[in-house]
Amino acid sequence: MANFKYAETITTSRELLDTIKSQVIGASYPFNATAGETAVTNTWALESEVVDVATGKIKELVLKGTSKINALTREFYVKFTNSGFGASAKHSSMVVQVLFNKTGTGGSATFGEAGQPVNIEWAKQDASPATDRTHDKPVYLYMNVMNNRLAMVIVGDPAVNFDDYRKSFVYIGALKPFKYNEDDVDGNIMVTGGSVTNEPSTVPGAPYNFGAYTSYGNNTLQMFKTRSGIKFQQHFASFITQAPGPGKAFVDTQIGDTGLKLEPQGFNASSWTKKYHLSPIYIVHPFDGYRGSLDYCIAVSKNNILHLDELIVDIPENTEGKAWKQEVYRYFDHNTENHFMKKSANVQMGIAFLKEVRY
Repeated sequence: MANFKYAETITTSRELLDTIKSQVIGASYPFNATAGETAVTNTWALESEVVDVATGKIKELVLKGTSKINALTREFYVKFTNSGFGASAKHSSMVVQVLFNKTGTGGSATFGEAGQPVNIEWAKQDASPATDRTHDKPVYLYMNVMNNRLAMVIVGDPAVNFDDYRKSFVYIGALKPFKYNEDDVDGNIMVTGGSVTNEPSTVPGAPYNFGAYTSYGNNTLQMFKTRSGIKFQQHFASFITQAPGPGKAFVDTQIGDTGLKLEPQGFNASSWTKKYHLSPIYIVHPFDGYRGSLDYCIAVSKNNILHLDELIVDIPENTEGKAWKQEVYRYFDHNTENHFMKKSANVQMGIAFLKEVRY
């Protein structure tokens, strides 16, 4: 499988966009020639960047992506803005925005359609008492890059302060469609990311007001188009899970709290199979229904598993499209106050994405 790149590195909040640029853009993806893999072209490209004069670091970055499913393609653009330049109180945040239908070139380009900018944070910026975290403090970055999408986890360095750092999950790009809707390319671009700051309680103002269900991209997934073409609407996560814990579950009028209390050192892995339960993360719209799933990202119960653990999935022989024997996923205990699982069946779920395949 030579169509992805996994990377993990340490950078700083100030240098984050420089690091994202260097990790995303490349001629081709790593490949295993011994296993018969051949190089796959990396189609991500630099559209424009703005460099901070004082530091020489990128403060605004626009990347061009191309989503291709079968013979259908859709170009899209991702604008990253590092919030910390000129604003010391925003030392651990950036804004991500998806853009479409470009005219012009470079820094003078304009876009016909743009979603509500999504706030991404990897530390509590209004910590009280104040901590030593600043724009030049370290950040851990974990990424899985594919032509159709980017998946990443950004973590403020815990060594700076144990209490204010967060692990923030970000997904930008296309879903993996079901086999019966593989023509879903035009509107199949989304963005979501974790934040500490709560979403506003009202719909966005102009020019980002697309109706009552416009997505801010934190507690919901902001999708470019619905089936009927309504733009930037809220979509939600669905996955196979047991009931969430008490206090997080449905409260029935007769039987009370329906939550399931898990034994802290049990449940994961199963005593019967010795395996962890993993689920695809399906994406749902309240009218359109199930649309697809996050590409090579899975949901994992947070019970009895550690941040950065690796999960090995055995691939049955003769699985269509998979010549390898195992897939290795990296687990992340994402913990921002706002993230897309907050409006799911079980908020106590972590995320893992693909790290490597083994032949």
